[in-house]
Formats: sequence, C-alpha cells, structure tokens
Amino acid sequence: MFITTPNEIVSLMPTARWAEPQKLFGYLEEEERVALEPLLGTPLYQHLCEEYDRLRDKYTDITSTTIKPTHKAKKDPAVPYADVTELQDAIQSGRHPYQPATVPDTDVEDDVPDTDMKTIRLLRICQQIEFYKMLSHKAGLLTVSFNEGGGANRVSADGYDPADPKDIDRLTKDAFMSAGRSIDSLLLFLEADAKGDKLFTELWQDADAFYLHKDLLFQTARVLNEYLDIKGERMTYVQLVRDIRFCQNTYLKPRIGAKLLKAVIDFCNNGRRLPEDDSSNTLLATSLDELLTMLRTALAFYVESRRVEIGPKNEKLARRDSMTDAQQAMAMACAFVEENIDALGEAAVGSPIYNAIRERQAQEEQDRKNAQAACERRRKDAEEQNSRKLFTAFPATHRTPEHKI
Repeated sequence: MFITTPNEIVSLMPTARWAEPQKLFGYLEEEERVALEPLLGTPLYQHLCEEYDRLRDKYTDITSTTIKPTHKAKKDPAVPYADVTELQDAIQSGRHPYQPATVPDTDVEDDVPDTDMKTIRLLRICQQIEFYKMLSHKAGLLTVSFNEGGGANRVSADGYDPADPKDIDRLTKDAFMSAGRSIDSLLLFLEADAKGDKLFTELWQDADAFYLHKDLLFQTARVLNEYLDIKGERMTYVQLVRDIRFCQNTYLKPRIGAKLLKAVIDFCNNGRRLPEDDSSNTLLATSLDELLTMLRTALAFYVESRRVEIGPKNEKLARRDSMTDAQQAMAMACAFVEENIDALGEAAVGSPIYNAIRERQAQEEQDRKNAQAACERRRKDAEEQNSRKLFTAFPATHRTPEHKI
C-alpha cells in the first residue's frame, strides 16, 4: 500500500480529525487495487510498492512536511507538485495558501537525491488518487456510524458541526474532482518521465493507461487537444486510443498507404525534423509537415464522429457533420499528396495515390501512342488514296474530237 501512516492521511485532508485513521486502510487498499493499479500497470505498481517501503524506512514517512521539495523540483514545470501538497505546505508554514513559497538558494545542497525526490513526487500523486477516490466512493459509508457514533462533520468558526446532506454531497463531488486532477497529474508526470529520465517508462509501458503512443498521429493528450477538445484530460485520451487507432488504420492508411503514413509518423516522432542523413531536403520536410497537419485534422474529425453517441436528433446531425468534415479534410490531404508526389519522394512510392498517378500517366501515354498510330494510319490511307487518283487513266468513254480535213 502507498498509505500506511496516520500522518500521510492527515496530510491529504488536514481539516479531518481521524480518531483511528488506520480503519480507513481497508477502503484505501480497495481503491488502490481497483483505480490505481490499472493506471500504473502491475510491473510499475509493484516497483513503487517496493520503493515506498524503502523510502518510508529511510524518511519515516513521505509527507510534504517531512520531505521538502528541492530547488530543481520546484522549478521543473513538467512535473509540478499537486495542489494538495502545496496547500499542506502553506498550512504548515502559516502563509497564505496562494502565496508562493520562497525559492531556496541555489547554492544550498539538497538532502534528498533527485531519484528519491522524483519517486516521492510520484508516490504523493498516487496517494492523492486512492485517497480521494476512496472519499468519493465511500462518503456515504463514512457518514453513517454505528454504536459509538462519529460520522462526517462540517468545519465551522467554532469548531465542528454535524454535516448536512448538502455538505456530504459537496464532499463527494470535491473528492471526485480532486481524484480526477490527481489522475491527470499522474499521467502528466509519467509522460514527462518518458520524455526525460525514463525512470519508470519501461515498467509503465505495459499499463493500459500508457499513452505515449509512437505509432499514432496523436502520440499524447496534449497533441490531441490541439485538434479535438478533450479539456486537456489525459484519461479522455486514454479512453480514445482505441478509436484513434481504428480510424487511423481504417480511414487513413488505405487512402495514403502504410509506407507514407509511417513516414509521416516517424517525422512527427522526430520532432518534425528529418533524420540527419536527409536533413538537407527542406522540400520533403515542408511537405511532410503540411501533410501531418492535414492528416491530424482528418483523423480528429473521424474520431469525433465516433465519439458522438447516436441518440437525439442533434447528436445524429453532429455525427454526420463530423464525418462530412473528415471526408473533406481527407480529400484535401489526398489532393496535397497528388500535387506534391515528387517532393515526397521515396516515402510516397507504392502508395495508392502514387500507383493511381502512375497508372493514369501510363494510360495517358498509351492513349497518346494510340492517337499517334491512328494519325499515322490516316496519313498513309490519305497518301494511298491520293496516289491512286494521280495515276488513274481517263475513262474509256472520253474521246478527243476528230479534226476534219
């Protein structure tokens, strides 16, 4: 488990006064197994369990009051601390929750190694996910108490008052939203690690939530959000990966060919740059860059047409409009490939568009040869006919008038 001490529970919900927080461990273990392990994948989950035990033995616990963020961690925009951790720091230090913390001096050496610090940040995010998922699912069970009482309370100026149904409903909604933000932070953290140090990538890539897909035109949620509004939610991207792959293989690959599609994806994975041995071909790079944008636009509309559920009339119209836009965008991409077939070079060789162009050119060449042959036959026929007229004698009935003597 990722939460085993009362301090860790209090750090996640400072306003709660848990008499016996260890009684929550059963609920937390359930959420960890149901909600968290599928996101991480079993290999990464087991690895983090071992790391948690090691770090807990080394630092007693891994709350934000025990492990202070390093200067590097504070300045790293790719892997930010979650809101709850920042709020807990604010409460413990006595400053306003939205007042930024003082940046430590760069000359001060960090007591915590960078690897431990990054693992701790990942574990803190995991703790938030399972804790808030537990609250959003178990608020009703925690409200009702048997025998000695307890239940949920409302924080007031004078202390704690009994919680009414509105407070319970708000607690459930807030916990659900906090869990969703924590899941997004987890996926953002793992994506940044996959692009950087790769401490967890090899273990994470077996998980269903792994979404750094280098075989798709939309490798990450950030790229997809530029073409399809998913509110920046990475879990939405994870849920759409199946539709993205289906539309890419069903609608795009047969039209432009597997070889050209792979060339575009490789160009995208290389940061929209050509390999070093072909970096001088600026015309090819420009063509691939424009084609990538067109294909992503078409793919986004195809995915959107599958995303809209068939139900009310307006949803059917929205799905039909998305499919129409997708077909139009795909037609524009195919026309671009046809116009720039020579600039795309070897990448386009063998594609359906390339074959169609070559077949059309061959047919045009054959038609031209047939026209020339027909013209030559007509010329020969005309010459033969003219020669027969030239050497034909006068008719026998024609006589020259006889002169009288």
